Amino acid sequence: MNSFSPLLAALLIAGCAAAPEQDAEPVKDVIKDPAKIHGFFLRKIRDREEAIAAKVTTLKEEELVIGIRNRIAPDLTRRIILGFQQHSIRVAEDGKTAVARWCNPEFGITWDIDIVRNPKLPIWQLHITREEIEELAPAGLAWFRRQREAADGRIYAYPPDWTPAPVMTSCPCGR
Repeated sequence: MNSFSPLLAALLIAGCAAAPEQDAEPVKDVIKDPAKIHGFFLRKIRDREEAIAAKVTTLKEEELVIGIRNRIAPDLTRRIILGFQQHSIRVAEDGKTAVARWCNPEFGITWDIDIVRNPKLPIWQLHITREEIEELAPAGLAWFRRQREAADGRIYAYPPDWTPAPVMTSCPCGR
C-alpha cells in the first residue's frame, strides 16, 4: 500500500469541502416567483452579499448597503432584517403587484412590503426605499433599551447562547 494514499485522500476530501457552494437557486429563478424572494434576500444579507441582494429589490446596490450599514445602529438593522419571517403573500388580481407580510417578533416589527412586477421584464422585485431600511435602526435602539431594562439598567457583554428579552411575545400580525 502506498504511504501517500491516506494523505492524498485527505487532501482530496479537504479540497472538496473547501469548494465554494453553489446557490440553492440562482437569481434568475428567484425573481420569477414573488414567494421565493424573501428567503433569497435574507440569505444574501446573511452572507454579506448586499450587491446580489439588491438585484431582487428596486434599490440600487449603494442604497441598500448604506441603508443597512447606517450610522445609527448598523448591527441592529442587520439583525432585524435577518429576523424577518414571511407570514403571508398576496398577489393582486392583475398579477402586477403583491404584498408580503414580514414580521420580526423579537423586535416587535411587522412590515407589509410591496413586491412589484417589472413592466419590461417578467421579474418580481421588493419595493424598498433606503429610508424604509434606515427606519429599522430606531426600532433596533428601542430593542436595545428593552434589553437594558431587562438587565436592571446594566449593559452586559452577552454570551453567544444568550436569549434576548423579546419586545413582543408574538408577532404583531397575530401569527
